[in-house]
Amino acid sequence: MSAVAGSTWELDISLPQWLEVPAGDVGTGVDTRVDIEQWRADVAAVFTLLEEVDSQLGDDAPQNGLALDIPRAIDGLLEFSATLPDGHHIVAGLALPGRWPLPVVIAVTPTDESYDLLAAAGARGGSPIEAPTVDYLPEELGDGVRVTRLDLDDDGAVWATVGCARRAAGLDTVLTWRTTELDLVPSFSPYLESLVGSVRVGSAE
Repeated sequence: MSAVAGSTWELDISLPQWLEVPAGDVGTGVDTRVDIEQWRADVAAVFTLLEEVDSQLGDDAPQNGLALDIPRAIDGLLEFSATLPDGHHIVAGLALPGRWPLPVVIAVTPTDESYDLLAAAGARGGSPIEAPTVDYLPEELGDGVRVTRLDLDDDGAVWATVGCARRAAGLDTVLTWRTTELDLVPSFSPYLESLVGSVRVGSAE
């Protein structure tokens, strides 16, 4: 069972595609269910191995030709996790050579019938550059959508936000990933759909 499992859902993922990030306040001790120093050491070993694998891929140079600052990357994931509200968790995508870790926020909440899946996935509100793109999730994933939208931040940078939302068993599962590296969107979006399917809704007994 996933370390981020709750009473109504669990996460069925594994390396080398996905890495769970402990939840909690970094300043006061991250997630008491996790030995954080051991987690750091284990993740550093995984990242080092992935860099070695990436370096053997020829044209797909690791981290766009730059060596990853592994301690800083780990700190960044933990700090991001610590900023999230209760019930939100981070999973880092590691599947794209040289472009990882890609943090995805997962939230599973009781369904609010007044709030549709398009809103949950980010298709409504704000002032996107153009109309968000909406795709239905594969039939085997049930009632769900994937939304891709582009927005400008205060500095004029373009951000892509990809949200996947699925409704089942009285719960809404919402995944959110944001990036300024727009070329990653077509490559990483299918992995988000597979991640939705890895969220198992039901009793965590």
